[in-house]
Amino acid sequence: MPQRTWLITGVNSGFGRELTDHLLKRGDRVVGTVRDTGKVADLLERYHETFRAEVLDVTDTAAIREVVERSFAQVGRIDVVISNAGYGLFGAAEELSDEQIDRMIATNLVGSIQLIRAAIPHLRNQRGGRIIQISSYRGAGCVPRELAVPRHQVGHRRLRGVGRPGGRILRDRHDDRRARRRAH
Repeated sequence: MPQRTWLITGVNSGFGRELTDHLLKRGDRVVGTVRDTGKVADLLERYHETFRAEVLDVTDTAAIREVVERSFAQVGRIDVVISNAGYGLFGAAEELSDEQIDRMIATNLVGSIQLIRAAIPHLRNQRGGRIIQISSYRGAGCVPRELAVPRHQVGHRRLRGVGRPGGRILRDRHDDRRARRRAH
């Protein structure tokens, strides 16, 4: 299997950490984002030639763009971009603060959208690549006292298919021009 290069957000724990470890063990290269590089010091030591850690808060759009730009510039081609960073927020709707809900949506939804927006031009320029959006199974339904979780997942469902051929976001720009000409 040829070596692939991956850009994955949220590799400090959970699924992102497990996936990163698996990919590095099989010989792929990974640029992983974390808020604290100390959480991946062992990966940096073990895989110093194939793993790069980038500090990133996915609620910071400018930082997302910088990390994506720097990653493509430094490693060249990135085959797969995985938006994995996120967290759950549990509690009854009236118990959660506005700030908690805003932060969750900024992390789990807006951060994913901004990552995709930053990566698409690079994927187009290299004429290929994949975007994978990771979200929680909790988004499929509501559990009592966990009202806030499914609400942001509605937005995640809208992101499904972004990376599929023919998906509106990745549609060839020439198609847009042709459609505008036909409309006139």
